This record gives sequence, C-alpha cells and structure tokens, in this order.
Amino acid sequence: MADLELRGIQKVYGGGFTAIPQLDLDIADGELVVLVGPSGCGKSTLLRMIAGLESITAGEIRIDGAVVNTVEPAERDIAMVFQNYALYPHMSVRQNLEYGLKNRKTPRDEIARRVDEAARILEIEPLLDRKPRQLSGGQRQRVAMGRAIVRHPKVFLFDEPLSNLDAKLRGQMRVEIRRLQRRLGTTSVYVTHDQLEAMTLADKLVVMNKGQIEQVGKPMELYSRPASTFVANFIGSPPMNLIPRAELDKAVGGRLEAILDKRAGIVGIRPDSLLLERRAESDLVLDGVAELVEPVGGECHFYVSIEGVQQTLTAVTPMRDDLQDGTAMKLYLPLDHLHLFDAQTSLRID
Repeated sequence: MADLELRGIQKVYGGGFTAIPQLDLDIADGELVVLVGPSGCGKSTLLRMIAGLESITAGEIRIDGAVVNTVEPAERDIAMVFQNYALYPHMSVRQNLEYGLKNRKTPRDEIARRVDEAARILEIEPLLDRKPRQLSGGQRQRVAMGRAIVRHPKVFLFDEPLSNLDAKLRGQMRVEIRRLQRRLGTTSVYVTHDQLEAMTLADKLVVMNKGQIEQVGKPMELYSRPASTFVANFIGSPPMNLIPRAELDKAVGGRLEAILDKRAGIVGIRPDSLLLERRAESDLVLDGVAELVEPVGGECHFYVSIEGVQQTLTAVTPMRDDLQDGTAMKLYLPLDHLHLFDAQTSLRID
C-alpha cells in the first residue's frame, strides 16, 4: 500500500493539444479515489500517466514518496484492470493469474499460494481450468481483477472496468469491487464516466473537465455543495435544474430579489427539492403543468413546465398514482434548498 501524489502534472501532445494543463492531486494510503467526467476530460490519460503507459510533459508522480516519472510501467508496482479484460485467450484462468508472477520470477509455491488466495476471494475456484471464451463477462472481469490481486501491488488502477457489462451485472460488480478494496486496503484509482458508479464506489470523488479538476471531496459533499454549475449538472441523477435568476424570480412573483445574493445569476434546484406539499410558509411556490410523468421503480420522475421559465424542470417524488401527463400542480421549494452560482464564473456562491 502507498500514498500517491501528483504534482504539477501536465500533458501536451506533439501537435500542441493540451490534454491536461496542470493538475495536483493527493491520494492517501488505502483510499479508493474515483476520477469521473465526460468523454475527453482527461481522466483516462491521467490514469495512463500514473501507470507509465503515457509520458508526462511536466510535473512529478510519486508513489510512496518516490518519483516514478522515468520508471518503467512494470517496475512501478502498480496493477491495472482494463475495460476489455486483456486476458490471454489461449491460457486457462489459472495460467492467466500466474503469468505476471512467473515473469517476475516469483517462487512456484508462492505463485500457487497467491493464485489460490485470489481465486477464493473472488469465488472463481471452479473456473481455474477454463479458457476465457468459456466465461461470462462478469467471470472474465473477476479473472482480470484476480490477475491484479495476485501481484500484491502498491496501487490498483481501474480503467472503466464495468462498461462492457449489462446494468444488473454492473451493480453486482460495483458491490464486489468496493468490498474487495476494503478487504485488501490497497490504494486505488478508478476511472468512469458513470456518475452513479462514481458516487457509490468512491472514498474521494474527483470531477474532471477539460483536463482540470473541478472539485474533489466525498461523494455527498459534491452532491450537496457542488463547486460549479458543471459539477452540479454532472453529479446527480437526474441532474440539477439550473435556472437563470431573472426567470425564476418572475415565476415566484419577485420574491428572490430581497433574499438572494446580488451576484447569484443562476439558481440550482435538485429535482428532489421540488416538493408537492408545502413544508414552511417561506417556501417558494411554482405553478406548473406536468408535461411527462415517468414511473421509475419506487420513484416518479416528472417534467414540469413553469410559466416564465424557458426550460422544463425535472422533479422527483416517491411513486404516486395521482400524477399524469398534463396534470396542473403547485411545486414548493424550500429556500434552504437553493444553490446559487455566479453567472459569469459559474462558481458556487455560499
């Protein structure tokens, strides 16, 4: 196990394209950090630089205090789990697990011990003599993780490992990865574009945008206090409603002028903050019409048009039978549920 430190990391490609302008990040010993962001935000590039598969233009990468910029990938004591599993098709599961250890000249009895231990942890003991083509997607992913586990690395790197699985299996594997990481206590960096995956797995969440870090913190910190409109829109499902102040002020009869910071040009409202019942006299009241109602498991998502507000607002409530397309309604918004952002910088106003 080890601390991982990134200092002034920069990546500029030959054509002059800057993938990562400059980045600093501290990952504590035993922590599971998830890098999340849209495609092209630089998260996979950053992971590959940590692994040594991509060179860095400037800065330092330190593992357990040692600078590893020029250290070969195989010598960094890192194990990586890829999106496509990267298993050798002609080898059995056992041979796939043994391969990296044999290359490192690990003693035969130690190899056997580690393989048996990983197989027991991942519950793949009955699969050891099968070839990858005989395995399901979930079983292949377990083998890929087993190959990383047997190395006893200082750091695990996960590059969107669940993206090839169906929704149900992704949910199961998320639980298994989290349980496994807690059991082993290995410092881990996990890349995904799926914010649900990020929220459920992370000890610490890193939201990236255009090669830069927008916000770092515990998942619920980012959900409850997003640092920018980008984070507010990216973290949360459904995403936060972001409304121009002037439009919302008109919809609530001019009540915002006296109670909001003058700098607040954008008001954010989480879908679950739009209530169907008043909780306090100070609640803002919005008159609207449900344009579309979607039953989603035990919840009901509905999309509401509000007079004076150009965009359709998304709201979430526990399942109700009385909501239908075209239903006229009043929505109540507690004042302490408002998120305020500067219209110029898009940054949060506290």
